[in-house]
Amino acid sequence: MVDGTCLCGKISYKVELLPNMVFNCHCQYCRKAHGAAYATMALANKESLTLADPSSLLTEHKNTLGGFRAFCSACGSRLMNYGPEGTPYLSIVLASVDSPIDFTAVAHCNTESKASWCEPYEGVASFPGFPEGF
Repeated sequence: MVDGTCLCGKISYKVELLPNMVFNCHCQYCRKAHGAAYATMALANKESLTLADPSSLLTEHKNTLGGFRAFCSACGSRLMNYGPEGTPYLSIVLASVDSPIDFTAVAHCNTESKASWCEPYEGVASFPGFPEGF
């Protein structure tokens, strides 16, 4: 289990990450939502998530595919993505994890829409979309 928080600390969570399921997402949505060339995410089982949000600040943005991007409405920190009801996984924004982790990205995903000025670093497989199993 790892602990994570938003920037202002008003939302916290505990979740069990899947260590071999860490990826850098280069899609245009992650780039815009994070204000960065890509977002590093780790998959987790939804059922392992414990969320503390006493002020009800967690806000969702529904994307065009029916999934959700969750963020803190007080500080704007992106925390996780998840699909509609019934999907077993969620993706945690690794930048929001406070616990020490020893994970490395195993894939660059959605490189078909990567920023033209960003080249994924070598030594990690690149995929135009999501590879099978993610």
